[in-house]
Amino acid sequence: ASSSSSSCENPATDVVIDLHTTTTNMGISIIIPEGDPLMAAAAAYVMRKCRERYGEDGVRCCMHALPRREDRSNLSSCGRHGFTIEVGPTPQGVIRHDVVEKTDAAIHALLEFLHLRNLELRNADDDADADASPSVLDRLEETYPSGAVPCYRSAPAVRPGELSGKISWPNDPANPNFPALVVHESVQDRDFEPLRAGDPLFVTLDGTVVPYDGSHGEEVHLIFVNEGGYYYESSGTGIGVAVKSRFDWQTGWFLVESDDEGGAIEEVILEEKDSYE
Repeated sequence: ASSSSSSCENPATDVVIDLHTTTTNMGISIIIPEGDPLMAAAAAYVMRKCRERYGEDGVRCCMHALPRREDRSNLSSCGRHGFTIEVGPTPQGVIRHDVVEKTDAAIHALLEFLHLRNLELRNADDDADADASPSVLDRLEETYPSGAVPCYRSAPAVRPGELSGKISWPNDPANPNFPALVVHESVQDRDFEPLRAGDPLFVTLDGTVVPYDGSHGEEVHLIFVNEGGYYYESSGTGIGVAVKSRFDWQTGWFLVESDDEGGAIEEVILEEKDSYE
């Protein structure tokens, strides 16, 4: 990551890139805020490039419904534009070749987009020797003709310091940084897959299955499942929750969803459940 500003209130850096690994099976995950058209276009471009190499499920985008920088207490909010790349799974403190390669592919695609877009803007008023090749935005229009890019909308956070909501687990009475429940095997490593009310979610130490109670909606998608960093109370314990959505890559705003027959789909409002006691 890079930032030349000591204050996030008046950033001196145009773009801050925050790089992370995750212990979870998130693959290449791009995280951007809602309402930033430059980062929305960049995310669409990175997804286009990485899917050529890793397939449709090899890269996904998560968007926080937090357009104001002051509402985002993370490194990427210290620039005028912020872009986070999470790649996993990999254990903490371990260097894996495949994870390094995927991180390199994502950041290379991002820098390529920014470089090409800067060149096009610089040469926009220069008619001499005009290049007839498609622009970077033309390529996005070819890939996303409707303007809609698939993403996952994270649940709103309710606990201080968090960017998104989670399904919390109770902690071990003797250790606030260790869960008292185990993530159910049917959920483990299935990040982004749907979870429905009644499906197994946790297991108690005596083997009792604790199902998902539907408190975040009848069907949700779990993210950062059993993330090692979320064992720590200071990071906010639990499993991330999101719903499938789409954003307009030209505006960066979420799109109103509709079903295949043209009827409106009611947007699911995600609420935080305190804990699975």
